[in-house]
Amino acid sequence: MGKFIKFLFSLILLAVILYTVNDRYNLAAWFLASGNASQAGNEQTFVNETRTAMLDGVKEIELKYVGKVENMEWFTEDAIDMVYNMDDAATSSDYDYLQYKTNRVYAHIKGFGNALTVTYEFEYNETEKETAKVDETIKSLFGKWKIDKLSDYDKIKKIHDFIIKNASYDTYTQQYSAYDNLINKSSTCQGYMSLAYKMFTEAGIPCRIITGTGNGESHGWNIVKLNGKWFNIDCTWDDPLTTSGENIATYDYFLKSDKDFKDHSRDEEFNNEEFYGNYIMSKMSYKISY
Repeated sequence: MGKFIKFLFSLILLAVILYTVNDRYNLAAWFLASGNASQAGNEQTFVNETRTAMLDGVKEIELKYVGKVENMEWFTEDAIDMVYNMDDAATSSDYDYLQYKTNRVYAHIKGFGNALTVTYEFEYNETEKETAKVDETIKSLFGKWKIDKLSDYDKIKKIHDFIIKNASYDTYTQQYSAYDNLINKSSTCQGYMSLAYKMFTEAGIPCRIITGTGNGESHGWNIVKLNGKWFNIDCTWDDPLTTSGENIATYDYFLKSDKDFKDHSRDEEFNNEEFYGNYIMSKMSYKISY
């Protein structure tokens, strides 16, 4: 019995020593560098690997993370927000597009001390192949339009008019993606704003997706930068439902200032001093030339 107690005491002492050494010297990181763990786990590396997986349309991925975190919510909130905030000029499939292409993110976390294993499960409204089809179709359209030879205003109007004439609003609210809007020719406002974001971005027009309410209901639209100022543009509301089913392009919500952008209210993240400081809205709506 005495031997067992001594063994138990030694085991507890060893655990305390290992915990203390790991806390002070990050022993888990040393094991990682020594090849006893599978991959590096600093914050930016972890976020980059998560972003790459999401851009590739991966549905499940297991990642190692070594380091201290304040709480486990960092993996489900902060890390994913960091992914969405990365805007690489080489692609239009990240940033706002990726955020609204992703329906849900689930995280399963296990581990000991500073060494954790994080398994992500992703749900998307658009597959990798569908995104590739969207990119291919946009490239073809831009070639036909000779988009590079157009002025910025003409680019914006050409894209706005095309989206409206090509698609109609999905009154069954079952289609949400840019692919649905472009290829299936029907979507909710999410498909309109996502396709508009990708097309404007590919055309070299700075663009963001804005969410909030329209007539008191959940809604989304875009802002675009033209001649140094930002303007609101809502392709969904400029594509009215008609009794005949005919696609008619209107300009009631085309390149509008906030004061002229009626019945729209932004979510708080887009309606604060910092956001408006980064995206200075024009005080006057743009004078449209037909």
